[in-house]
Amino acid sequence: MSGSESLEGWIERQLAVSTERLLASVSATGLSRPGPRVGQVMVPAPGSVLAYAQPRPGPDEPDYFFHWIRDAALIIDALVTLYRRGRLLAAARRRFAESVAFDRGLLRIDGRALVESEGWPPEVYPQQQPWLRPGEEVVRLRGRAVLDDVRYNADGTPDVVRWSRPQHDGPAKRALTTLKLLQHGALESDAERRQAALLLAGDLGYTLSRHARPSYDPWEEELGFHFYTRLVQHAALRRGAEWAAATGRPRAAGRLAAAAAVQAAALAGHWSAADGFYGSRLPGPGISPEKNLDGIVLLAVLHAGLADGPYSVLDPKVAATVERLEAFFAGYLPINAGRGPADGVLLGRYAGDRYFEGGAFPIACFGLAEFRYRRAATGARSEAARELARGDAVLGFMRRFLPESGMLPEQLDRVTGAPRSARDLTWSHAALVTAADARAAACSAVARSAAG
Repeated sequence: MSGSESLEGWIERQLAVSTERLLASVSATGLSRPGPRVGQVMVPAPGSVLAYAQPRPGPDEPDYFFHWIRDAALIIDALVTLYRRGRLLAAARRRFAESVAFDRGLLRIDGRALVESEGWPPEVYPQQQPWLRPGEEVVRLRGRAVLDDVRYNADGTPDVVRWSRPQHDGPAKRALTTLKLLQHGALESDAERRQAALLLAGDLGYTLSRHARPSYDPWEEELGFHFYTRLVQHAALRRGAEWAAATGRPRAAGRLAAAAAVQAAALAGHWSAADGFYGSRLPGPGISPEKNLDGIVLLAVLHAGLADGPYSVLDPKVAATVERLEAFFAGYLPINAGRGPADGVLLGRYAGDRYFEGGAFPIACFGLAEFRYRRAATGARSEAARELARGDAVLGFMRRFLPESGMLPEQLDRVTGAPRSARDLTWSHAALVTAADARAAACSAVARSAAG
């Protein structure tokens, strides 16, 4: 990074790279990779979204050449943001319809047919044998249960590897993204809009059927009841109820609204007055108390996108939680040595994180900046400039460690800041885009305040 480059210049340059990387992850039909089955070659289908568009990751990198429901929803959401800002070429709009068609096509998966036609276990390479999921799990893949499956091969076939299933947040987040596709006119034809409405109705139905059940958290580690899952479900059910009412479905609207209220009440149980923050998970068997203060709570608030009230960026309890996260990671990550929250600190996930030694996560760091910017844009006029400055402090510190190439890794080393884990995570690019969008709104708000 050039020492003379302004923050605005860096954001603009990074936005160009991130836009290209986001588009490259969707419908990446020019890529291919070997599958786990002997002789199998997987080619991404149109509309699939790769969490990391690298078919052959390095020896110290994870394999993310998959379509996760959650990641895909966040990536398409970021592309909608770019579209709304006039930063996408017209030809890129086809990605939206392709993604809807791919997601709809996943519902045709039938695990029974897969097992009957190919037998189980399939012939796989020896290194894959210990990770094969049991056949009795695969045969249950049909109907709504397909959405319990979390991630899929990029060619639209089921993942044959054991994983942390089920995770119930993905369809809820996808419902919120699909609502944006419909509301912002991102789809070009009536046929595309009808397909999106069908996808939305299916995701709302799934969320309605799963909102009271435990699931794995977005970090894919613990089965239980999680703040992130509950909040994106609450937002999807609430906005889905509004959509159902507006499209002439009053009975569905009533059911969705009632479930949204249930989730709102459940979310209140995550607040700890003694600790002064929203806990990321409720206590239970297999739940780690040290993970309760977790950056995922901040991401939940941003991804739910509530404009005001409880669980929004303006919620005082959310603000208190973010302050606790900043104070904790200021002392916990060596990369933040000598810095306080007002200086801009980098966030990780939680205490004791061992994944690639638990460094700073760009998605959480961009999320912290976005949180400050969104408060600047929607909060009290007297605080707008201060919140904008705090967001800029985060980005200003963070960009010291990011590569000149514009690649955005999954982690930054907790001591040195060097890229770790996936070297170019698509979700990281999506988080940069939404943070930059929030900053533009914050700058406009501060300018209006100064002029007024």
